[in-house]
Amino acid sequence: MLLLSGTLPFELDSLAVGRVGFDGASITVGDVRVPARFMTIGATAMIAAAHETARALGMELPTCVLAGDRGEGRGSRQVYRFLAEEAGSLGPSAVTVHYVLPLRNEFMEFVEMADYWTRRPFLIADAGAMLIAKATRLCKRFDLFTPDAGEIAFLADPDAGHPAYVKASLFEVDTTQVPELIAKAQAAGNAPEYLLVKGPVDFVARNGKVLQTVSQPNLPAMEAVGGTGDTVTGMVSALIGGGVEPLRACLAALRANRLAGQLCHLTPATGVFEIVGHIGEAVKSTIDST
Repeated sequence: MLLLSGTLPFELDSLAVGRVGFDGASITVGDVRVPARFMTIGATAMIAAAHETARALGMELPTCVLAGDRGEGRGSRQVYRFLAEEAGSLGPSAVTVHYVLPLRNEFMEFVEMADYWTRRPFLIADAGAMLIAKATRLCKRFDLFTPDAGEIAFLADPDAGHPAYVKASLFEVDTTQVPELIAKAQAAGNAPEYLLVKGPVDFVARNGKVLQTVSQPNLPAMEAVGGTGDTVTGMVSALIGGGVEPLRACLAALRANRLAGQLCHLTPATGVFEIVGHIGEAVKSTIDST
């Protein structure tokens, strides 16, 4: 079972915890319906993509722990507390940590407690979770990061405490630099065993070495559509949570993301949920050929 976790900038008195529902237009987590105005934000794209992947392949639908947080930190603390104190009882095989504030002590407590669960989960980090993993030197306690090119530059720079402070020579990344940055991040202890680096060319690496790249179909417009990296994170999370081997899951997710974009005739004006609408078809096609 996959457990997704994250926050959205809306008012929510308590945590929403439960099975994910998605009807093509709205998301529910347990009894909580996500307001329609947030259906273009990265976390919702991740949740919907994970749901559609699991549904298409007949896997158990993901569970999610979701909080409202407008930057004051209360919701993020609730998420971390749930992950540290209650998530283990659910028995998830994989846990993905997405948009949460980088709260040092709370994050460290969760990562430490995961080792004491009956079954240690496969830990996946994206977005803010990678930032705090680097800051706390706990990158190696994770199993998979899903950065974009700018984020892998941040992980490769041992002196950067935040992506905004990455050396200019690293921040302006082109595709040819990514393998070197992956190796540097690994050597600095800032990368887990597996890396999925998203961009015009996608890279899949293990222990600092690039094993596969994905560049087709070539869809330059995808770089202009917000949330397409989050759909990859949702798909790979669902696949790993459903028992697919990590390298195969990474490749299938990357190929399915591009295929879904192709199926919806992607343009720079395309909304990410138009892509999500084709993920089920795309993932069924790519998993069989990966």
